[in-house]
Amino acid sequence: MNIILKGFDDGKGKPIIETALHGLKIGTCISILNDKKQWPELATQEHIWMSAKLLRAGQYPDVDWSQITPLDEELVQSMRNTECVFLSMVERYARYTEMPYRERLRQYFEHLRYWNHVLETKRINVLVMNTVPHQCYDIVIYDLCKKKNIPVHYIERMVHFGVCTIESDWEKAGEEIAERYQELRRQYADGRDVPLSPSLENYFKTYSEIDRGPWYMKGHKLIPERKSFLQNWAAIAARILIHKPRYFFRSVFSPEFWQRKLDQHRTIRLYDRSTKLPDLTKPYIYVPLHLQPEASTNPLGGVYTDQALVVQMLSRSIPEGVQIYVKEHPWQSELCRSSAFYESLKEIPSVTLVPRHFDTFRLTHDALAIASVTGTAMLEGLFRCKPAIMFGHLYFQYAPGVFPVRNQEECASAVKTILERRTVHTLRDMRLFLMAIGECTCPYAGSPDDPHISLTKDEKAVLMGGAIAERLKKLRVGNV
Repeated sequence: MNIILKGFDDGKGKPIIETALHGLKIGTCISILNDKKQWPELATQEHIWMSAKLLRAGQYPDVDWSQITPLDEELVQSMRNTECVFLSMVERYARYTEMPYRERLRQYFEHLRYWNHVLETKRINVLVMNTVPHQCYDIVIYDLCKKKNIPVHYIERMVHFGVCTIESDWEKAGEEIAERYQELRRQYADGRDVPLSPSLENYFKTYSEIDRGPWYMKGHKLIPERKSFLQNWAAIAARILIHKPRYFFRSVFSPEFWQRKLDQHRTIRLYDRSTKLPDLTKPYIYVPLHLQPEASTNPLGGVYTDQALVVQMLSRSIPEGVQIYVKEHPWQSELCRSSAFYESLKEIPSVTLVPRHFDTFRLTHDALAIASVTGTAMLEGLFRCKPAIMFGHLYFQYAPGVFPVRNQEECASAVKTILERRTVHTLRDMRLFLMAIGECTCPYAGSPDDPHISLTKDEKAVLMGGAIAERLKKLRVGNV
């Protein structure tokens, strides 16, 4: 087996990989890591280490490009969709400087050229990733493997429930759970009680009875509204001075830098000045915006990475009298937003921009439905029997009460069905879906400790590795 391993250095990578690759004969192994201190020694004929940090920056310092197969028109054309995704995704690494189009394109073509060459010359026959591709270079590797029919496996993290599964296609994540859910519906059609494990029972009660945010929202400092420019940047400047002194002094004397920061500051303040308190007595659809840049929209949202498209499509699908309440993510900074983005939302008559810190559970409680790309608010709403209009791809896209949307017709149909209440899911449906999740997943080592699960993080990591091993066995690979 010739394999690429990406990202397994987050503290539990060693037991995951040792378990996943136990007993397999490995020819070439390419390990992409931030830090290889805890990485296990693998019995390979050839082990190539690569720095994830350098790859994220689009750097290949030790590569002799005269030996790398050049790109041709057929490959470039066949990867146009990946190019489009990459040029948007690379925004997450343009935090401290502008990244012109030509530089983004240069990085993309170098990634494409290098990994196309490596997949062919090293005869790679499997890619295993610690998460969905979202760090620019990895979407290139992922899509190239798909194009070349090289099996891909990645860990789908269901942090909402402390579990994970091994997926092969982020657009179809959760298919196994969906199939099991339908089987359980038939098995429990007689109306008997639906048993859940203590852990999932706890999650069920939490999401269906308690108004509180997910665990990862705790302790995170929210962005104050109407904060002055100096207040906003003083603390940030101090951190940059300590950690990036050369960048700090270079920026202080750059007029272009200050102009960019002032433009970003005006953008986020434009939203705050444009908000109104919502009238919860009116019929409305709640649209919580995603924090960006994140994998939850790019790549998982596809074209709906631009969330304005979601609101525009909804506005064309709702009847007169129905409102759309759009709320900015409380953590969202100036990145990935523009004045044009907010102005385009303000121009839609049915849209009201809601203050960022307005209680999301109050908005969910009275909403006709929650619409989002892949947002957690939809999952929370499902446990309150609120329909979800989903524009992206995540593991609960097949859950009861979810309406996947890819075009205007599907959106209009979803809204019509919801308003006419032709389909209504129940909490019992959600229990069955949770039961399916429990049967199709394993504990996730990266989630907070769960008092209802006695396993240590290392033991969870071993189970995760075992799940990957099972997938590799199905490929009937393992020989050099």
